[in-house]
Amino acid sequence: MNIEIVHELLYDYTGEVWLEPHYLYMHPKLGPYLKANSYSLDISPTPDFVSKNIDSADNIQQIAFFSKKTNHLHIKAVSQIEITEYNPYSFIYHPFESSKLPIKYAGDLHDSLQAYLGRTGVTTLVDQTARQIAASVNWDTNSFLSELNTFIHGFAYEIREEGAPYSPEITLLERRGSCRDYSVLFMAMCRSLGIAAKFVSGYYFSDPSQPQYLHAWVNVYLPGGGWRGYDPTQNCLVSGRHIPLAASALPALVSPIHGAFRGSAQSIFHAHVSLRRLDEPVNEV
Repeated sequence: MNIEIVHELLYDYTGEVWLEPHYLYMHPKLGPYLKANSYSLDISPTPDFVSKNIDSADNIQQIAFFSKKTNHLHIKAVSQIEITEYNPYSFIYHPFESSKLPIKYAGDLHDSLQAYLGRTGVTTLVDQTARQIAASVNWDTNSFLSELNTFIHGFAYEIREEGAPYSPEITLLERRGSCRDYSVLFMAMCRSLGIAAKFVSGYYFSDPSQPQYLHAWVNVYLPGGGWRGYDPTQNCLVSGRHIPLAASALPALVSPIHGAFRGSAQSIFHAHVSLRRLDEPVNEV
């Protein structure tokens, strides 16, 4: 399936400001089921320099450097990608004991996953709730992840384009949040049972006639299956309609843009995302 993505970020300032370097995660993250056919990035004002890097978590990162005053920052990324749908259950647990919770990763694998096992946000309430869900499915790993998806999906959903995610406990207590709040809670409940988890920022391709937004979900590491995606907002497994931009143990590190400005002005923010399929079949008459 071929898809075009247009993602615009618009900052308008009430006065002139100096822009610090801005870190961008707007290039689709390449992988076995995603290929980028083209990508363009337009920035106004024109930066002095844009570096393209691979960051510490293997994400495509761009850094824009500026030296002149401006009253705006407008960014437009256009990508044309090819994605392949796949069966997310097509793997066998190895060792098979990992099909039951809590997961215990062996030696070197455990060491390599340390960043994704941190228990920040795993409060007593979060831990107890995760264990209740696990007990209800007889501590089966697959069933727990699916049931956790369904549990969080039942919360009241809200769209919030700015601001840090709520803490896992606040989302759990209030039973509401955005996709990134759902994802942070999902991560914490997985980590409480020994499942390595990371936050993914990107897009979800569904009905192009509906408003599109930046999306977030979670990848968990399953022995024998590697990184597998779960989306509590959509209550589904990632299987080819999710388009990642970046993934990290820390959500704050992979927002599409982060940077700062110097000056006394206020900023006004707007974002626009559109996805459309390029290879729609033509109906024959």
